[in-house]
Amino acid sequence: MVGDRKLYVGDSRILVLGGVHRNGEKEMNNRIPLEEQIKAIAEIKKKIDEKQNGELIYLTISGSDLYGFPSQDSDVDYRGTYLTGTENFLGLHKRRDVIEMKPDIVLFELGKEINLALKGNCNVLEHINAKPIYRTAEYLQMKQMINNTFPKNGLYNSYRGMAMFNYKKFIMKGRKTYKKYLYVFRGLMAGTYALQTGRIEPNTETLNKYFKIPEVKTLIKAKREGFENEKVTSIIEDGSLDALIPTLFDQMDKAYTRSKIPEKVDPQLWNEINSWLINLRTEKIGK
Repeated sequence: MVGDRKLYVGDSRILVLGGVHRNGEKEMNNRIPLEEQIKAIAEIKKKIDEKQNGELIYLTISGSDLYGFPSQDSDVDYRGTYLTGTENFLGLHKRRDVIEMKPDIVLFELGKEINLALKGNCNVLEHINAKPIYRTAEYLQMKQMINNTFPKNGLYNSYRGMAMFNYKKFIMKGRKTYKKYLYVFRGLMAGTYALQTGRIEPNTETLNKYFKIPEVKTLIKAKREGFENEKVTSIIEDGSLDALIPTLFDQMDKAYTRSKIPEKVDPQLWNEINSWLINLRTEKIGK
């Protein structure tokens, strides 16, 4: 939280949030069948082991499930992080720092994930702060360190850029569907909330308990009912929905100016995270 950032660097076997952690703990998503999630975890772990002699650090479900407005036929997007075998850094062959699997699985190597998070990349920060379906003690340590360290400058540019991209490419060009409006509002609400509170919250329904925008509630309901690609008509005829967007951009700009989150990453905290990663990689040599 803002004003109370305490970095934790400790034994990877200890659960950051208290208690002894069973490595590889699973916590399932309710919409997607349990068997499907367990199968995905097993296939991903096998791929990481075969391709990079590595291990899965955490796995979550992104997309509409993460954003709080899945419909019955929404795709299942898996996102997560893995630790590659340390030997992959020592020889002549350079390994990719991304693993992609069909239909929609994308995993970043731990070093890449941390670097993007420390730049304030909102998508990566949301994945780190999402409810994991698979997690390790290293994930919990990384999550706490990142949440104590991410900068407001990158966070602001990332969320604002996401909202502006969808606004200019779709809304301003007449593609005023429920889904496209939601992606604009989601970026603006999540960005403003993060700047004001220091917390990452990707769920739009949860965010709207904070913002209390009736039109957003209507958009979420329609998206969940399968009308995501339908053009919005009932709540834009008077122009009130479109008028909200510049207001939210302005609110986000003011939140950035007033935010107590440091503008840039503290060099000392960066060094401590770097040391944690080096120690973790060193521990894995030969394993």
